[in-house]
Order: sequence, then C-alpha cells, then structure tokens
Amino acid sequence: MSKSKKGNPQPAKPTQKQQVTPVEPSILSTQSFGAEATPKPPIAAVNNALFRKVFWGLALVLLIGMPILSTQYSITADEWGNKAYGELCLDYFTSLGQKKDALTYAPRGGEVMYCYGPTLDLISAAIYRTTGADPYTVRHLLLSLMGVLIMVGCGLTARLLGGNWRVAVIALVFTLFSPRIFGDSMNNPKDITFAAGYIVTVCFLIKFLQELPRPSWRTTLCLIAGIGIGLGSRAPGLALVGYVPFFVVFEILFRKGLRKTIFSDSTLVKDVALKTAVATLGGYTLGILFWPFALANPFKNPLVALQTLTNFPISIKTLFEGSKIYSTALPWYYVPKYMMVSTPLYFLVGLLLFVLIFPFVKKYFNQRYLFIVLFVGVFPLIYGISKNSAFYNGWRHTTFIYPPLVALTAVGFEYLLQRFSNTGQKILAGILAILVALPLWFMVKNHPYQYTYYNELTGGVKGAFGQYETDYFGTSTREIAAWMKKNIPNIQTDSVVIASDYYIPLKDYFTDYPKLKMAYRRYYQRSEHDWDYGVFLTGHLTPSHFRNPNVFPPAGTIHTITVNGAPIGVVVKRISKDDFKGIQLIKEGKIAESIPYLEKAQQADPNNEVIKLYLANAYNNVGRLNEALQTTQKALEIFPEYLGAMTTMAITYINLNQNDNAIFMLTEVLNQDPSNRDAAQYLALAYERKGDLNTANRIRAQLQPQ
Repeated sequence: MSKSKKGNPQPAKPTQKQQVTPVEPSILSTQSFGAEATPKPPIAAVNNALFRKVFWGLALVLLIGMPILSTQYSITADEWGNKAYGELCLDYFTSLGQKKDALTYAPRGGEVMYCYGPTLDLISAAIYRTTGADPYTVRHLLLSLMGVLIMVGCGLTARLLGGNWRVAVIALVFTLFSPRIFGDSMNNPKDITFAAGYIVTVCFLIKFLQELPRPSWRTTLCLIAGIGIGLGSRAPGLALVGYVPFFVVFEILFRKGLRKTIFSDSTLVKDVALKTAVATLGGYTLGILFWPFALANPFKNPLVALQTLTNFPISIKTLFEGSKIYSTALPWYYVPKYMMVSTPLYFLVGLLLFVLIFPFVKKYFNQRYLFIVLFVGVFPLIYGISKNSAFYNGWRHTTFIYPPLVALTAVGFEYLLQRFSNTGQKILAGILAILVALPLWFMVKNHPYQYTYYNELTGGVKGAFGQYETDYFGTSTREIAAWMKKNIPNIQTDSVVIASDYYIPLKDYFTDYPKLKMAYRRYYQRSEHDWDYGVFLTGHLTPSHFRNPNVFPPAGTIHTITVNGAPIGVVVKRISKDDFKGIQLIKEGKIAESIPYLEKAQQADPNNEVIKLYLANAYNNVGRLNEALQTTQKALEIFPEYLGAMTTMAITYINLNQNDNAIFMLTEVLNQDPSNRDAAQYLALAYERKGDLNTANRIRAQLQPQ
C-alpha cells in the first residue's frame, strides 16, 4: 500500500449507497407519555421506502379488488330496511322537505331507522335512481370502499403510532385478513360505514396532535371528513365531535413545552383554536347535513338519537353460550367474549402483547398517543356495558373499536421486531405468517361467508355451531336461490310456493319468476301452512334443536349450505301435505277427522315437532289422554324448549288430574315466557282444580287489563 505524498492527501473513498432507510425520527417515536425527550435505543434499520410501496400497492389492489368481490355477496336480512330508508331520505331532499317519511321511518314495529344517519344509503339511492343500476350492487360497491377505508385508515394510524411503514403494512394486513371485517365490508352498511368514519377520525386526530402548534388545513379537512362519515352513519359519532377538542387540550397539557410555545404567541393560539373549532363544528355539520331527523332539530335530535340507540327499544333474541338470550338481558361480558372467540389469534396475541409492553415502550413510541388510541378503542365498550346497551349478533355493533385496537396490536409486534436481532425478526415474521394464514385459509375456503368466522380456540364455525350465531344476516340466501333455480324442475313455469323464515332477502332473487309465490313462514310453524319448498336458516332456530343431527336438517332436505361442516341453511322439499290438511281440519273444529291425517304425516316425518304438537292437542280433545301425553313427550325429546308442547303436556296433566305436574310445567313455561297468557290461564285452572282458589284468583287478577 503506497503512502500519500506530503501536502497531497489521499482523497477519502466515497460512502457506499445505503440499502435501507432508517426509521424516520418523529415526535411520535421519541417521547414518553409526559413528552420528556427519551434517547431512542439503536434498532435494526427498516426499509421504509420498500414498506411504503408495499402499503400503497396493497391499498391500490384493495381499491380495485374489493368492489369487484362485493358483487359476489348476498343481500342481508336487514338491508331492505336500509335501502328503503335511503330512498326516503332522498325523497326528503328532492322534495325540499315536503316528503317527511324519513323523519319517522321505523320498520318492523319500532326499529327506529330515523335515528341513524343515512350516509351510504342516501348516496347509493341517488346513484341507482339516476343511473338505473341494480340497487344492491351499488350499495355493496360503495360499502366495499368503506372497508378499504377502514384497512388503509388502520394502517396509517399504526404508522403514526409506530413511526415507520413496516408497522403500517402489518396493521393493514391484520385488518384485511380479519374475516368479520372483510365479510361485513360487503353488505353491512351501518356498522362498517361508522367504523370507517371512526378510524379515519382517530388517524387524523393523531396527525393533528402531532402537527401542533401548527396543524395543517389538510389534516383539519380530513378530520371533518372522518367525523362527517361517522356521525352521518350513527349517532354515537357524537363522540368523535367531542374527541377533537378534548384531546387537543389533553395534548397541550401533556406535551412538554407545547403549552408555553402556544400561549407565548397569540397567532398560534388563534390558529390552534380556529382549526380545532373548524374540525369540530365542520365535522358535526357534515354529519347532520344529509340526516333528515337531525336537520329537523340540529341541536336536540342527534342527542335524542344517541339516547335512543344507547337503549335500543327492541329486544331481540341472540344465541350466546348455547342459549337464546334477549338482547336486553345479556351478561356484561357478551361483547368481550364474542370478540375473544371470533377474532383471529394474531389479534388476541397482539393485544395481550401490547398491554404487557405498554409500560416499557417510551423509548420506542409515544406513550401518550398509544394511550389515546387505547382510550378510543376501549371507552365506548365500557360505556355501552355501563349503560346496559342492547347488543346482539355478536360484536358487530362495536365493530368500530376493532380497527384502533388492531393498530395497537401491530405496534405490539413492531416493538418485538425492534427489540429482536435479524434472526429473531425472521422467527417472529414466520410466526406472524402462520397466524395470518389461519384466517386467510378460512376466508378463501368459505367465500363468501367470511363474516361467520370463529377462531381456532373455539374450534372454528363447527365448534361454535349451536353455541354462537353463524349466518344471522341470512347471506346464504343468494347461493340457495341460485341452487334452486338450477335444480328444481319447472320452477320458472310452475306455480311453486316457497316458504322461508328469511323471506325478505330471498324474494329479491326471484323477481323474474312471475308464477312463483313466496311467503314468510316460521320454521316452528311450518306444518301450519301450504308450501312446496322451504328455505330455512339456523339463525331463527333454537340451538338444542339444530344441534341434533337426527332432527336438523329436517326430513325432505334436498340441499344444505355448510361452513366448515356446520349447516347454516337448508332447502326442504315437502314430503306430503297431510300435516297441513290435518291442522286445517282442527281449525275448522273437525278434530276427530284431523287425526288420521296427522298420524299419517307423523309416520312420514317422525321428527317433526309441530305435527306432534297438533296431534297431541287432537288426542286431548277426543279424550285419548295417554296418547296425548306420550306424543308431547316425544315432541319435547325433539325440541326440549318447545313451549307449545310444554303447555299441551300441562293441559294433558290437568285432564288427568295430575295438577302438581301441570303446575310445574306451566311455571317453567312462564319462566321462559312471562307474557304467555295461555300458560297463565291454564296455571290458574290447575291451581283451581287442586283446590287453591286464592292462588288461582290472584293469577287471573294479574291477567286483567290494568
């Protein structure tokens, strides 16, 4: 090696181009909760440029792919009401407020639709009325874009929290492969649209706080959009209106030096106050701008709507832990338990990881912003539980808290990645790949029923079958309709009658079949009506019934829709109509004549509990009491919670002068259904026959109108 001559130093070698971009320095990743500057420890470099391209590449794929996939999803059982509401809202605006039906629209006997903002419903109605496009295709296309907004918003929130684009990619992937978010993004307008507005608001709120003392107008406008989408979908969006000023004050109090900086300059005070006010009031205005009920009284009605939805006026039975429970009587842990059994394992592991590492992350991330996102993810659930809000259909009413929590799970894994060596990072990446692959496989295998997902701890959908809700929206009706059109001979030309307990979404698939007749028929009343084919889903059945493979699927089933081996819907071809004929004779008072028909129907369909109920009643009326008792016992073996059979058995006991047995049975009926007047009247009769006139008279007095 030659030495350089004196006075002619050898030029230094040029620095080689770096292959990775280090983590961007940011207030978000170098301050603790109290904003004390903390030296950030050395970590492995992150190729930010690469992960940024991956993130936006995935976002672009979703922007194109999600709308395309949305055309493969079914109309849900609730969607007709949302569609009608959107059309009424459009009528309200196009008539300049003359058509006021949107102000009071409450279908199905009190479902207060007018208390919801109509953001997606109104825009959809305007598009398909203008273009003539299929209404549900338009609705699903727009809704899928709300799903994309959730996924991208979650990723961007994670980037703000984690300080790099790798954590953004992790969060986006986690949200994308959350089967329930993906599935609901295709046909669940109220929950998904609100969740989109919620995460967008959270994302740009963090950005707004980061930019203090000079937040940009761009961020302010994005905040307005997020609040507008959220409040314009659901009254609980009022919380978003409050979040902005609350957390701006919170930030000024807790970020070191910020308060002094702002209040030492009147220009900064005015700028922060102006943009905070514009974001808050602008978001509120946008949220109620297309909401007829809110516009009728902008200061009062949004609060009325919030109060109404907090204590929803309709009580609906929902399946939880193997029992059908009214939504107003659910245990406090209903939503947490449901999220535990129906979210991917990476979410549960990541959330636990985040909770464990939160006290130790101030060297890596801004604890204050992590706390804010944790607050907006947990507080609404705690508030709802404390108010005894009526939840049902799993955790779909709290879908909006899931994306913020996913962002935190991504930060939890990012913390480990920053702590691990290259080998450790590879091992963790492999574990994450496996955890993501599990729900991904379910999504691919069970398309388009992603929203029925249950995780491996629950045993998947098969393990959850009979314990938790599956196809509560009735999304299997589309596949069923397609199968029927292809496999039932002459369905388009003959006068076929189809009965279904999910009649509303099903009928829209047969609008071009003029001779076909459809009717709403409950499964437990199926023998009482005339029909040729039945379409019955498990959503309206009692779990002890459909858990019994000898009973469900019922006799005559010609097609079954399954998810991971669990039946969620069946097509039944009626074996005979002897049961219908026999029941008609009973209604005409021809009891003795009905018995041969019902006995013949029972032979053809021995596990039909409805036939046995009517046959037992007929036996009672003609004095064949032992046969009546045996028949009701068999009905209860098929369907243990069959209140009609329990009441009929009690009547038989009264006729047999076994009044104590009757009292026991009728008391059980009233425990399950306190409003059952027939059971109460027979209970009074049983006490009277027993000689206890005081109790009999007291029961009858309670039945008198007040």
